[in-house]
Amino acid sequence: MLDFFRQRAGSWLVKIILGAIIIVFIFWGVGTFRTGQKNILAEVNGQPITFTEFQVLYNQRLNQLRSLFGPQLNDELLKKLQLPAQVFEDLVRRKLMFQVAKEMGITVTTKELQIAISQIPTFQTNGRFDPRKYQLVLRELRLTPKEFEDLIKSEFIEAKIKSLLLTPIVATSEETKEWYIFQNEKLKILWAKLPISTCEKEVKINEKEIKSYYEANKERYKTKLKIALTYYFLPFKSLEKEIKITDKDLKNYYEAHKKEYTLPEERKLRHIFIARKKGESEEDFLKRAQEIRAKIKAPKDFAKVAAKYSDDPHTKDKGGELGWVKANEISQNLREVIFTAKEGEIIGPLRTPSGYHIFLIEKIKPAKTKSFEEVKEEIRKKLIETKLKSYAWDRAEKIYDKIVLVGGLKPWAQKENKTLVTTPLFSPDSPPPDNHITNDVISAALKLSEGELGPIMEVPEGILIFKLTKKEPPRIPPLEKIKDKVVRDLKHEKAQELCAEKAKHILEEAKKGNYQKVFKKYGLTFKESEFFTREDTEILGVPPQVLREAKTLANPGQWLDTPVLTGDAIYLVKLLEIKPADMTKFEEEKKLLQDLLTRQKREEAFNDWYKNLREKAEIKLYHELPKI
Repeated sequence: MLDFFRQRAGSWLVKIILGAIIIVFIFWGVGTFRTGQKNILAEVNGQPITFTEFQVLYNQRLNQLRSLFGPQLNDELLKKLQLPAQVFEDLVRRKLMFQVAKEMGITVTTKELQIAISQIPTFQTNGRFDPRKYQLVLRELRLTPKEFEDLIKSEFIEAKIKSLLLTPIVATSEETKEWYIFQNEKLKILWAKLPISTCEKEVKINEKEIKSYYEANKERYKTKLKIALTYYFLPFKSLEKEIKITDKDLKNYYEAHKKEYTLPEERKLRHIFIARKKGESEEDFLKRAQEIRAKIKAPKDFAKVAAKYSDDPHTKDKGGELGWVKANEISQNLREVIFTAKEGEIIGPLRTPSGYHIFLIEKIKPAKTKSFEEVKEEIRKKLIETKLKSYAWDRAEKIYDKIVLVGGLKPWAQKENKTLVTTPLFSPDSPPPDNHITNDVISAALKLSEGELGPIMEVPEGILIFKLTKKEPPRIPPLEKIKDKVVRDLKHEKAQELCAEKAKHILEEAKKGNYQKVFKKYGLTFKESEFFTREDTEILGVPPQVLREAKTLANPGQWLDTPVLTGDAIYLVKLLEIKPADMTKFEEEKKLLQDLLTRQKREEAFNDWYKNLREKAEIKLYHELPKI
């Protein structure tokens, strides 16, 4: 069994992510991939996937990515993600799951859907499902309730199928023990490094090879989209003096918002907490609490009794002092009792789930409303701040109108003697160090044509009016412009191949004889690692790729059959020693590990089951998937 785990080390080092289903939608996408033709993209075992289904899911996923990556979501990244293919596979999976569910007699009831949706926090108000909020949120997401409920239903269906198929699969105690041993035994490796740079000296290339390499790898040298913006910044602060607030405005606000300036009642408390002892009956527990209460003859005795008898480690040494508290800082079941008691009164013992409590109301500060004079300047600042943004937007809109009338940002700036800022060319995923160039500004700029004026935008500390000064699309530079880089890349690639062959030859020699002499013969540096477990993710001096591969080794003296290639070197790796796992914590961790291993086994079983289901399915794709 242990050998089985060692052979499959890589597959057991995956992350198992468990959690609630989270569905995020940002904006409804625009445009269609197909209009005016039959609305069927494909069939799964005779059941259609429509263009509408594809478009809806594609737009949802695209906007999720836009929300996640912002301006960094460019054409290159979208191509790598292969979004159309992902969306199509998701739709195929849904169809297959619904078909299997029908065969197995699995259904999702309306009640189940209602409960699931009602428990989503986004649709709740004060912890309770709010139908009005549900409708509003879906409206903002441009989803009908049926569309949203179908999405939830598809997740339910898959979960039920998994439950039915996978419940019998359980990790045994023996498997769990073997896994624990495998993960916690300690390894020590030797590794030798062959730098790629040593092989580059031996590489010879000619012009024909350079041209061929350039032609075969053109896309690698494609430049990123670059833009430059010219903008006028209108700071909020520069307009503060123009905002006029009268005493009447201040008084009107004060009268309308008096509650904001009312200080709630506060009470200074002392506290004795009495915890229930193991095996103590409820009757004896109450009796002991009452006996402690009886020891407090007067308020002056409270601190001494608290110091001696309280089970609260945080307040015991301070005589039970809690300090000043407000009503909303006290648990609801104690609040009314404490805040209706008189100054100097001792309350308790009061029973709560955690134990008994005794309180002393030391002092009371009544609720107080601050006077107008006390808060006058605070209100002035608040009103200025409130009016400032509106005033700034009005000013910016007037400026914008003038810019349009005079024919552009630059003519307006010259006429009004205003300063403009022009950024250098930059890639949207690497903006300049300018606080005014936010992700929202970049996103807006990417929708503009060169020379076009953008929308008015609020940025930190002010308003921005900008135009797209230059837009340099991605392009593949001619060979003569990037020849040095192409030559470096070609040399490095050839050197990697050369070093790989050399490393194999060195490895064969090292296996046969004294590896230390072999390494010295070829000028390789070699080191021994510290001991590590297969759960460790970082070891001093060992590259991550080397560490990952080394974890698959099972027997001392064993070499990795294939040298490990990193960016700048090739490594030969040998397992020197294994220390047995420390089993002292096994019983403590056994349940958690068994659950984890069970989930892993079930996930692998389900993936194999679905792969087989997908391979047997009859999938007919009638049209090419939309290209990005």
